[in-house]
Amino acid sequence: MIPTFREVEEEVGRSLKDQGGLGAILVDLAPLEKVERNFGGATYQALRAQIDPLFVELMERAHPGDRLARDERDGDRFFIFVGLRNPRDPQRGLAIADLRKRADDIEEFLTPRVGRLTQPYTRERPVLSVGYGVVLFSPLESAQRLILRLIEDAQDSSMMRAKAHDRIEKEALIEVIYNFEQNIWTAFQPIVEIQSRTVMGHEGLSRGPRGSEMQPPMVLFGAAARYGLTEELERACRKKAFVDWDVFGAPGRLFVNTVPATVRDATFLGRGVLDYLGTAISPRFVTLEITERQVIENLAMYREAMHAFLELGFSFAIDDLGAGYSGLETVAKLGAAYLKIDMGLVRDVHQKRASQQIIKAILDMSAGVGATVIAEGIQTMEEAKAILDLGVRYGQGYLFARPIDPYAPKRSPTVVKMEGEKTWPGRS
Repeated sequence: MIPTFREVEEEVGRSLKDQGGLGAILVDLAPLEKVERNFGGATYQALRAQIDPLFVELMERAHPGDRLARDERDGDRFFIFVGLRNPRDPQRGLAIADLRKRADDIEEFLTPRVGRLTQPYTRERPVLSVGYGVVLFSPLESAQRLILRLIEDAQDSSMMRAKAHDRIEKEALIEVIYNFEQNIWTAFQPIVEIQSRTVMGHEGLSRGPRGSEMQPPMVLFGAAARYGLTEELERACRKKAFVDWDVFGAPGRLFVNTVPATVRDATFLGRGVLDYLGTAISPRFVTLEITERQVIENLAMYREAMHAFLELGFSFAIDDLGAGYSGLETVAKLGAAYLKIDMGLVRDVHQKRASQQIIKAILDMSAGVGATVIAEGIQTMEEAKAILDLGVRYGQGYLFARPIDPYAPKRSPTVVKMEGEKTWPGRS
């Protein structure tokens, strides 16, 4: 159990007096607030039960005399009170750079670990707020007041460090976008006919620089959203997708994710689209995917702009269908050629009658508007069989294939091979 600040305050005050000063490192787990709001207190408490041991592990590496405490007023804030004398080098004087380095190390330790724990609940990589502060002992002020000043100093530091971090990240993202030919690449995940496992097309999934912090799309697009660069990143990813598709050399249809700004991007309208596609693919084999939420929020824009793309030969797919079920009828009437069922409905669909009923409604609607239904995120044989039994013909997911690197020596198959051939639906 991590003690509260009040429980260690007296001991910390003695250290402040004995050493003539005190340092503190503040860690604010602000992203957890979003998890609690969206998923409730029980999920939040379960997450905290996994995160708190990380702080205990941190203290196992700390210097003797350092003290960890949590803020009883804000359960997502932690303090590590640090003596200014280095016990490993007692002759050395005060070096604030050492405290700064410890704050950097703590941030580097916690960020990826907390990120993995929060990944099921948030699409963005959590940005932890870490700061440090120093206060010198004064006999003219109480220890309590001095420690409060110390905490305020650490808070100010965390805000400045966050701004500096944001600036560095924004500049790095701008470089990625501007130099997209070298930095961005596209993986292609097969979309298959479930029963025969024949590949009918691929979805292009953009990735950031290989081996970098921005390689995962969640991190890349999360950063773009924070800095107002989503449209610029989307444009770069779209251009690179067609280049990589040419390298990939697979037959069939290409599905490309897009955002509302695409339909008013002057470089992607009229004859300008031919510069995008080059010799890679004809518009007749390109499907632009837009999410259900984005369609509903920008309905008037799409109604007006879709026709220009349709006349050029493009088709549209509504992605993540069912995540915002209230808009299904509106979305279906837009004239999309493909409706992609959200993976949240597909997960364990063989055990969830509510999901089955929603998928049946989507199928009924698709029949009325002449759209093809694709189930996303299929991971197990049970899910594939249930989806097939419901009447969904096409699917996509790790069960069939993970996204394929077009620059790897392995080429895309026309039929996906998997374990369990003999028990595959439709096979005897």
